[in-house]
Formats: sequence, structure tokens, C-alpha cells
Amino acid sequence: MGTTAIPKLEEFSEGFPRLSCFLDSDESFMLFKRFGIVFSRLLLNKQDEIRKMEDELRGMDRMDKALGNQEYLLSRDQDVKREPSSIPACWSQTRPQLLEKLETKILEYSELLLKAHQLKALEKPSARDYRSVLHYMENDGGQMYEEEMSWIYDKEDLVSLRPGREHAWLDGMLERLLK
Repeated sequence: MGTTAIPKLEEFSEGFPRLSCFLDSDESFMLFKRFGIVFSRLLLNKQDEIRKMEDELRGMDRMDKALGNQEYLLSRDQDVKREPSSIPACWSQTRPQLLEKLETKILEYSELLLKAHQLKALEKPSARDYRSVLHYMENDGGQMYEEEMSWIYDKEDLVSLRPGREHAWLDGMLERLLK
């Protein structure tokens, strides 16, 4: 019967390999950057792309109404089978083509929005867990380039993968009492 192999920090090369081992060594050390500002920027970008496409769609609808082309507004099937000669010259695409692109874009946006929500819902690390990881990175695991470890100083954007943080205060109190 084999024994359980527990990785030792010393077995890993300095830098990212050793830091990875350290972070994985205890669930309270699993701290990572959420990239909240980046997610916000990406969402704003996609949101504006969708807004422009929505404006284009509404413009198409208004133009068809103004030109008396109601049949294309009343029947999707008629709109799909529309003769190229009946498409206004100022349109860069047909309404079905635009709707197809809009569907792709809004699904991308929705996926990104839900991922951002999931990340935002993750707990922030406790002060004790943050200090432990920070201490390791600045001292014992400090073999990384300063720029590449700068994420640890962005404390407000860090999340913990540690489940069930509701009793963290009790864990901390017990640890202090046992010392």
C-alpha cells in the first residue's frame, strides 16, 4: 500500500512554482486577483457595441415603416426571404444578419456579466489570511520579481477561494488562544 505524497515547498523551484505550491498548501492561502476594473471595462465595451447594434436595428425598423415595408416587420419569414432589391442601399447588412451578430454579441456579454458576478460574489480574504500570504511572498517566497508579485498589494481586488468564511473569526480566535 502506497503512502500519500505531500508536496514540500523545497521540492519546487523558486518563483511561480514554489508560490503555487504555497498557495495550494492551505485553503486559506488561495488568494487571487479578481480583476474587477478589467471586467468592468470589458463589460462597458461590449455593452456599447450592443447599444450601437440595437440602434442600427431600431433604425432599420423605422426605415421599413417609413418606406411602407410593413410586411418585413410583421413577418420574420418575409424578412428572411427579402429580395436584395428591396433592401435600402444605406443598410450594410440585412436585419436577420444583424440579429445573428447581435445574438452572438449579447451572449458573449451575458457570459462575461455572469462571470463578473460570480467573481464579485467571492469572499475577500480575511486580514489574517492576507497577512500570511503577504508575509510569505515578501520574505520566504520573495524570489519573484517585484512587478510580478505586485498583485498581492491590490488587496481590495483580491478574492479568496476558501469556502465558508462565516466562521473565520472563530478560527482566528482559536489560533490566537492556542499560541
